[in-house]
Amino acid sequence: MISVKDMTDLVYVYDAYIAINKVLFGDAMFLSFHEGNFGKISRICNVIQRNVAGKLKKDECESAWEILDNISLTPEDRAKRLLGE
Repeated sequence: MISVKDMTDLVYVYDAYIAINKVLFGDAMFLSFHEGNFGKISRICNVIQRNVAGKLKKDECESAWEILDNISLTPEDRAKRLLGE
């Protein structure tokens, strides 16, 4: 399991990825890893998913993304929730 600080940094990167994605494509669009450099950056989602709390991995995968996309929470608060703290 990674630290809250490291997960917070990942949340910041994810937020930037989504913002740039919306500017480039008009809406959040996830590209496959083989779809250029921007597609490769989407691997951040895999890193986050591999490090969320066990209960979010097992049966509530959707909940992890709901937490991640809840921009009413600070990145640190989202990181803590993703880590089950």
